[in-house]
Amino acid sequence: MAISSKKLIPQHIELLITLAGMTMFMAMCTDMYLPGFPLVAQALHVHIVDLQLTFTSFTLGVGVGQLFYGPISDRFGRKNPAIFGLLLFIVSSILCATATTLGHLVFYRFLQALGGAAGMVISRAIVRDKLSGVEMSKMMSAMSMIFVFSPAVAPSIGTLILHFATWPWIFLGLAIFGILVLVGILRLDESLSPENRSADGIKQSFKNYIAISKSPEYRSAGLILAASSFGTFGFVSSSAAVMMGSYGVSRANYGYLFAMLAMSLVLSNHFNLKYLGRFGVIGMLRRFTTVQTVSGLFVLIASLLHGPLWTILLPVLLCFACAPGIGANSMTLGMHRFPEMSGSASAMLGLVQMLGVSVVTALLAALHFDVVSKMGWAMFVGTFVALVQTRRIKYKIE
Repeated sequence: MAISSKKLIPQHIELLITLAGMTMFMAMCTDMYLPGFPLVAQALHVHIVDLQLTFTSFTLGVGVGQLFYGPISDRFGRKNPAIFGLLLFIVSSILCATATTLGHLVFYRFLQALGGAAGMVISRAIVRDKLSGVEMSKMMSAMSMIFVFSPAVAPSIGTLILHFATWPWIFLGLAIFGILVLVGILRLDESLSPENRSADGIKQSFKNYIAISKSPEYRSAGLILAASSFGTFGFVSSSAAVMMGSYGVSRANYGYLFAMLAMSLVLSNHFNLKYLGRFGVIGMLRRFTTVQTVSGLFVLIASLLHGPLWTILLPVLLCFACAPGIGANSMTLGMHRFPEMSGSASAMLGLVQMLGVSVVTALLAALHFDVVSKMGWAMFVGTFVALVQTRRIKYKIE
């Protein structure tokens, strides 16, 4: 039975904070690291653009890890796999701090992502254990209201660390973050009762993935997530080179820019929660993808014309403001028909989303032309594909 989010949220603040922390790994591991890009590139004797490969390996690790944790959490419960993932994340974060070559850092980031992926999958599965439909989307948006602050604080934390220490301490800070989330996980009760656990083996798990992929709702949700993430991470992975390189933004001001992005995410979540009951999951997806595509077009135009910084930042703010609404509603669209396989469904959506991110970061590192123009094209193409797919949806979610 669905639990009313209005009753759940006030009574389970600790649960919400822990779940939000579990979903913050992606933002913390990307945004906290960004201010150190110039120093890391100098220390490893590579070009700053080459560091985009550490995004590629990280997002691939997140995608692969989610395929693993999905069926494992469906079979053995949510808590123990989450603990294992957190321990791997903590150890690999420490290893990242010891990297002396780009190859080492790329590999350690992959391991770091394999660990952090547990929190991303299992937090969504816990929500699906308790809620469904519109109530599920409301709960995911409520979680987003907490974890979207990470893009605001993470670059500032990274900048603060660099003020007093060297770049390896950024990864040691991530290890400390992992320890704090681990403490929260240890305090959680198991949300998946033994009678509701799957008895499937690995072979059956892949059969489940095939069955899930046949759902038109899932395919739509996966493409929307991947395309939208392609657009937003076109900016994230290029932001250090564009802002600090092309436009000469200082590390401190770079952190402030991400704080502005985070505030736009908060406003988006508020808008989604307020109007979700009125327009429904699909209606909100259409509105968010429309605004995101228009903003992506303006970023492209400004980048091709080499406009001043504000002509890029304003549409970027709008583009990012739509991301939480697209994410929460796409997850609901893709998972709502699979309550008995919520971990697997969450994992597949996460894999598809991360493939979109991996493709854009690899492309941006491989293509050799103006970094600002590359970012503009990535943002527009990704957001446009998401809009087209959303407009093709012909069904509703009650």
